[in-house]
Amino acid sequence: MIHSGLIEADLFELAPCGLAVVAPSGEILRANRLLRGWIGVRSGSEGQNLAACLAGEGQAFFASLIESLRQDEPVEEVFALLQRGNGAILPVYLNAVLRRETGAAARGAETVHLSFISAWRRTEYEAELRRGKRAAEQLAAIVSHSSDAIVSVDAAGRILNANRAFGEIFQFERAEIMGAKLADLIVPESFREQFAEKLKRAALRPIKGEIVRRRRKDGVSFDFSLSLAPIRDERTGATVAISAIYRDVTTVTRAAEHIEFLLREVNHRSKNMLAVVQAVARQTARFAESPEAFTDGFMARLTAIGASHDMLVSREWRGVEIAELTRIQCCELIESEESRISVSGDLIEINPRAAECYGLALHELATNAVKYGALSTPDGWVELEFALEQDSGLYRFTWREQGGPPVSAPERSGFGVCVLTRTAPQSIEGESRLDFPPEGLTYSLSAPLTQVAMAGAE
Repeated sequence: MIHSGLIEADLFELAPCGLAVVAPSGEILRANRLLRGWIGVRSGSEGQNLAACLAGEGQAFFASLIESLRQDEPVEEVFALLQRGNGAILPVYLNAVLRRETGAAARGAETVHLSFISAWRRTEYEAELRRGKRAAEQLAAIVSHSSDAIVSVDAAGRILNANRAFGEIFQFERAEIMGAKLADLIVPESFREQFAEKLKRAALRPIKGEIVRRRRKDGVSFDFSLSLAPIRDERTGATVAISAIYRDVTTVTRAAEHIEFLLREVNHRSKNMLAVVQAVARQTARFAESPEAFTDGFMARLTAIGASHDMLVSREWRGVEIAELTRIQCCELIESEESRISVSGDLIEINPRAAECYGLALHELATNAVKYGALSTPDGWVELEFALEQDSGLYRFTWREQGGPPVSAPERSGFGVCVLTRTAPQSIEGESRLDFPPEGLTYSLSAPLTQVAMAGAE
């Protein structure tokens, strides 16, 4: 068993400040290792006078110190200059108490117990405390003004503290937050068991960046990146709380979902596009009179298909404006001879499938008009009209040519006629009509609005 006296002796000897027991005369009765090192006294030779170790008027200073103690005046944090054994001066802060022995043998003997703290070391301690305080204040400011929702909970999940962003993001007042169970406030019922398991794991080790869904006060749910970490007692290391940081990643997850949708759509559209290209190649070859004619016709039609797809891709497959599609497919005509072609009517946004259909039809009509129809002469023009028929629910596209050379029906039907009368109407469950009156070609394509318009369009 270790004797308590030995413990006290060791604590005295190894203290991180200078300690001494002196007589009222200043004679050093006992000094610890640090003080002996400062004043140059070896262990076992403490008989030196402490007053002589105080720079300047050391004797007078020490005498006044004893007088103050005898009058029960406190001697605390008194600045003094200690003369070191090597001649250097060490600034110190000293504290002193007067002890009077009460035993009969002591006869009122007095001793003075002193502690000396290096002013330089104290300055270092104070600077370190200030740095720690500033760091704590900076951290508190970061937490307080962070755009992430930050909250601390106890082992049962009850909220101990929360920053301002938590209330703003989840739309709760502070009075509703403090002391409430975090799961009850923001965790959907179906995820609460999972959340309880996360808290148990977080009490042992940090959990970083798990994607979770949380609920606002109004019931709207959002996606968050959740990081959890234990808050430990500095002395015991035990977990006393758990911090939770919620970062809103709804935009990111929605973007990822949209990208996944686009990839599926591209895969689907690519297969459809290959089928369309194969059909165009076969039909163009069937009606071509020479290899050169096949090449010219096939490349022109591929360009028309590509133009429609460029529009769809630029709008992330969310449909296109029919007026813009018309401009793209007839751009050479409209830009060079804008006054000779007019577009009017109900110019709606159409879906991707309809865009492919109308794009091919417009290309065939425009190409024919330039080669043989109204736009092959200086005085001809074309009228394009788009009309939504409210009673029937049909969307009708009409192409009328006027002022061109006299028109008559072709002796044989080519690929363009096939596109206009079969491919285009079949792809949107519609009907078409192609006529060749002498004054100019006319074409109409009508289909149910539900097959043409983007979802939700009127």
